[in-house]
Amino acid sequence: MKKLEKLIEFGFYLFIFLLPWQTRLIWREAAINGSIWEYGRFCLYGTELLLWAVLFLYLIWLFKNKRFKKINLTDFFSRLKDKGVLIYWLIVLFVLIGGFSIFWALDYNLAYNRWLTLLEAVAICSMILIFNFKIEKIAIAWVLTSAIQGVFAVWQFFSQYIFPNKWLGLAEHWPTVAGSIILQTDAERWLRAYGSLPHPNILGGFLTVSLLFLIYLALQAKTQSQRIFVLASLLAIIPGLFFTFSRSAWLAAIFSFIVLAFWLWQKKDYFLNQTFLKVFFLMFLMVVILAINLQNPLLVRFQGEQKTEVASIQLRMTFTEQAWQLTKDSPLLGQGIGNYTLGVYQKINPAWPGYYYQPVHNIYILALAELGIFGALVFYLILFYLISALIKNAFSLEKIILFLALISILIISLFDHYFWTLYFGVVVFWLILGLNLKSIKAK
Repeated sequence: MKKLEKLIEFGFYLFIFLLPWQTRLIWREAAINGSIWEYGRFCLYGTELLLWAVLFLYLIWLFKNKRFKKINLTDFFSRLKDKGVLIYWLIVLFVLIGGFSIFWALDYNLAYNRWLTLLEAVAICSMILIFNFKIEKIAIAWVLTSAIQGVFAVWQFFSQYIFPNKWLGLAEHWPTVAGSIILQTDAERWLRAYGSLPHPNILGGFLTVSLLFLIYLALQAKTQSQRIFVLASLLAIIPGLFFTFSRSAWLAAIFSFIVLAFWLWQKKDYFLNQTFLKVFFLMFLMVVILAINLQNPLLVRFQGEQKTEVASIQLRMTFTEQAWQLTKDSPLLGQGIGNYTLGVYQKINPAWPGYYYQPVHNIYILALAELGIFGALVFYLILFYLISALIKNAFSLEKIILFLALISILIISLFDHYFWTLYFGVVVFWLILGLNLKSIKAK
């Protein structure tokens, strides 16, 4: 039994470590008006194979430990008074609603494929609740892979080139080629850092959560080797996050650090506060040096007056208008899980090239458009009950870090969609949600 548990544990940490690498088999291509339609593609990611293996071992572990029990209705309803149990069954209900939406979705296969991704992510959430994973080891795996991403992002920014490699899941990007995510100053085009992920904003979100785990490890560090690991990771992750030029990630990181600083100040723990101030000062110094040397692209990002920035903002506004149109079209049932962009194509604007069809950059509106009022309401209730339960409980260092990781994701989700639409984002969302839900149980 112990060997099985070690296999599950090691496999899960390895899964987190490999998760940013987007190696995938595209087994069904999709195009609209002669251009690639990313949200219609069917893909199998390399990390999914590892995840399936871990989940299979976990299922064996559940049977061996006799974790499956008959549900007594009286006991079931009485246990719903527990917030953690209520949230768990709301998640189950949410998955069922997503599954039922397949039957009225515009494209059955598209909805089914997207629902399977949700099922995988929620299975991770469920596994976290039951299996005894160590938060320290999760943090180490997350920070280690993020440090590698940070180094890769720094190299990408200074070389202003991303090489293609199908085995690593990398697409080619140049600052001079249309379709690459860039910053346009008066005289230059700057390629933003992607890491191994499909968009700089996605890397930014991932590294923001990584910084919180890094602070956790820094405040827990006791040996010289642990401190060296924290310092080396910090020197890689901060520039990587900076070179994404992701405003939503920066906003989430700043908010989280303000809240964490206030919480630590209230604790009045000299060692924790001293360590946090040292780490914060080093981060601040690095950001100031980078900002001074890259004033022009930084000002462009904040002012938002260049053509590319204005066009991006206008396009986001268009996406929001489209979302409300689709919601009005089917307020109760929605368009079906994963069918948002197809709904835009069929019902609003059939003339765009395929790469223009993107989900609205707000997952709370997106939930409403895809799953209708009832599905969105269940999703909102999950978040509401979880956050209220977390706030009511006393925070430990571990709990405040996990809470701020969740809050960072929810802030970013006001401005982007990948935590709802992309395999990587969906997994990260439910993984962090699962860790927070478990922290309610561990009162």
